[in-house]
Amino acid sequence: MSSITKTIRLSGKAGGSIEDAVRTVLARAATTVSDIQEFEIVKVGGEVDDSGAPTLFTVTVDIKFGIKDPVEHG
Repeated sequence: MSSITKTIRLSGKAGGSIEDAVRTVLARAATTVSDIQEFEIVKVGGEVDDSGAPTLFTVTVDIKFGIKDPVEHG
């Protein structure tokens, strides 16, 4: 585990559940960010149909990942 971390804030959505929305964000982040260590849900929202049932869940997530040690050239 790196001793230095960076945090980025990402948002995403899914139709199934809040957990599905979080998994969507984390999976997409993992395609370009390595060493993801933790996440924190910052905001949850969504859309509802005419009966009031949720149809879409949106999440904003802070993702913490390790920063690689610098490479020394010499």
